[in-house]
Formats: sequence, C-alpha cells, structure tokens
Amino acid sequence: MRDSVSRARWCQNLETLIIETLSQQAKNLEAKNLSISTQAGTEALLASLADLQITLNDSLRIADVASDSGPMRQLPRDAMIGRPWLELVRESDTDIAQAALTAAVSEPGTAHRVDVAIVLGPEAEPLPTICWLCANDTDHTIRLACVDLRSETNLRQQLVNAQRTLEQDYWSNRRLEARYRRMLEMVAEGFLVVDDLSGRVLEANSVASSLLELEDGALVGRVFPVGLDNKGARALTELQREARSTTGVVPGEITTASGDTLKTGVTCLRQGNETRLLIRLATSSDTVADLTLGGDSFEHAPDGILITDQNGIVIAANNAYLDMAGIQDEQQATGRRADRWLGRSIVDLDILLGNIQSDRPLQLFSSLLRTEVGAQLDIELSAVQTEYSGRPLILMFIRDVSRRINGEKATDVHLPRSIEQITGRVGRVPLKAAGTRVNRRHRGTLY
Repeated sequence: MRDSVSRARWCQNLETLIIETLSQQAKNLEAKNLSISTQAGTEALLASLADLQITLNDSLRIADVASDSGPMRQLPRDAMIGRPWLELVRESDTDIAQAALTAAVSEPGTAHRVDVAIVLGPEAEPLPTICWLCANDTDHTIRLACVDLRSETNLRQQLVNAQRTLEQDYWSNRRLEARYRRMLEMVAEGFLVVDDLSGRVLEANSVASSLLELEDGALVGRVFPVGLDNKGARALTELQREARSTTGVVPGEITTASGDTLKTGVTCLRQGNETRLLIRLATSSDTVADLTLGGDSFEHAPDGILITDQNGIVIAANNAYLDMAGIQDEQQATGRRADRWLGRSIVDLDILLGNIQSDRPLQLFSSLLRTEVGAQLDIELSAVQTEYSGRPLILMFIRDVSRRINGEKATDVHLPRSIEQITGRVGRVPLKAAGTRVNRRHRGTLY
C-alpha cells in the first residue's frame, strides 16, 4: 500500500516538473522570438533612417556594408570590405574618428556621434556624414549608422547664395540711395519728400533748408509746412490737396516767414500702400539779364561777382566766381547760402551781411574762399547793397589775392593783412604812399 502511494506521489512530482520545464521552454522561446522581432524591427528602423550601415570586426576593419539609400547604392562595397574604417575617413577627421571608436569600445551598448567626411576613392569628393557608433559586448563588433549630409550641404549652399544675393541687393540699394542723395544736393532748387499720411519730411536737400531759412538738416523729421507764414502754409496745403487728385505737377507760389516769395511745384507719388508728396522750391528772382548789371559785363568781368539776397542766398554768379570756386555750373550755386564757399566759417558771412548798408558799402574785406575740391584761396571782397523792383540785393566783388601772400614766410601767429602789406612794400614805395594805401584798406577790413 505504501509503495503504491509513493509511486503515485513520484509520478505527480515528475508530471509537475515536466510541466514547469515545458512552460519555461515556452517562455524562453517566446522571449527569443520577441528578441528576434525586436532586433528585426531595429534593423528595419536603421535601414529606413541610415543611408549607410557598416559593421566593423574586432580589428576595426569593415566586415559588412549595407546601403539601401538611393545616393549610396553606387558605393564600391567589395572594395570597402576588409579595409580599416579610418582609411575611409578624411585625413582632417581622423583624430575625432579615432576618439569615437575608442569611446565606443570602452562603453559597449552606448551610441556615440561623430561628424566625419568619408572618402571612397582617390578622386572622389569627400562625402559629409553623421555617424553613430555602438559596440556589441558579445561579439566585439561595432555597428555604424551613417546619414548622408549632401542634401543638407546643398540646402546650406543655397542659403548662403541667397544671403549673398540679399547683401548685393542691399549694397546696390545703398549705392543708389547715395547717388540719389548726391543728385538732390547738386540741384539748384529745393526739394522735399513728404509722407502724405503723417506729413513729416522724409528727405530734404540743403537748398530747401536755405530757402526756408532753417539750419541744414533741420527739415528731416519735422511736420511740413515749416518756415512759411500763415498765408504760405494755407497756399501749400491747397496745392497738396490739388496734387492728390491729379497726376501732374501743381505749380504755385508760397511765402516764407521772412516775406520772401518762392515758386513751388507739388506732385503726388503713390507706391504700393504708401503715398509721397514731392515738393520743389525755387526763388522767384529775376534773371541776370534783368538785373542792373548788363549780361556781357557781368559774365566777362575779371573779378568774381556774386549776387545774393539779404539772407545770403545766391541769386546769380558770374564765370570768374564759378572758376575760382571750382563750380561746374551756375545751377549748382544758385539757391544756396553763400557761406558754403565764402568765409573761414559761417560767421564771416553773417558779419559781412550785418555791416552792409545802402549808404555804406564794404571794401576790401579779407576772407577765404573754400573751393569744391577742398582748396582755400585768400580773397578780398567788396560788397554793396542795391535794390531792384523794391527788393534789396547784395552785390559782392571777389578778387583772388592768394598770389600776394608769401607762403614761405607763414608764421604760427597770423598777422593782419595790413602788416603783411607794409612789410611787402618796404624798400619798394615811399613810406608815406605805402601807409596811406594800407590805411585805406584797413578801414574797409573787418577782423
């Protein structure tokens, strides 16, 4: 009886052991299948993401090459098998590639990234790639997954080309703007660009500032009209309103704050969503032929003759003055303040204008003439005030006396002209005659 019970227990234990063994084998088989499935999924993922897969053996030589990407299918796979991977790396990238291999071997199971260029032949272009290296601790192999960066390189090159094009366009616009500003400064008439929405001046040349009796550069940014009396401001507002409804230039006349009359023309320019008002200003002065001086005597006078108004704005200039100042055309001089060329500074012209009266002309005023090329000429200037049609005018007679001054005897302390003239006449003329002439000059000279 006991033997039968022992046999039954033994059979039961054996059956339990067999069941557990089969269950464990089933679990192992399921885990193996799962591992195989996971590995297959990883391989498929790498194949879809990596353009080139390389397997290195324990001696760091290429054991297998897989490239399913279109650009990589033409690789010489057979020639790559058996070669050390470092031989395919560009010489300048060898050090970082070696460091990545060392790090992968020392840390199995951890991926390490390195950016290298692969050279597949002696005449082949380097292939820029991003590589991830991971070592296997079981078979001591290293897997490399590389991504081709040629498409990104082309994209970056296009970006650089676009940036260079933008820079060229920018500098082209800057040069165009410089030419535009230079042309504005060369014209003899005042010119303003006004934003129609805000009414502020966007661009203005120096002639416009002079005609409106403002400092150079004071117009830009200010709300226009400025520098006009109430009547002139109302007239300009009407001209602007009329210009918005027409496509041509609307002419008219306005009056400045000092009472001078200016000819003006207003046109409206629309560019996209922006509207600009272009305003031209010019003096309503008479021509040289209509002035008291005859045309021939004015143009052929040996000394420079300059005609200005009471504020120093140039109305006319003869050829001798234009030649001394290096001005190509009279239009470049008219409409501008004379202190652009006359005087050591802008103070000289103010002193000159303040000391000229109808009954007291100015004689032999010593000053400087600053030419367009940057030279400075010593001049003597005589001026007289006259009237034409009830309008006061200033006539200036300018003579170049730079040849009289001996540059070799120049000293740090500038002597008055009278002293220089006295020393230059010693031994050549009687002392009484020299003193009389110098005294006459001295009375008309302002220091």
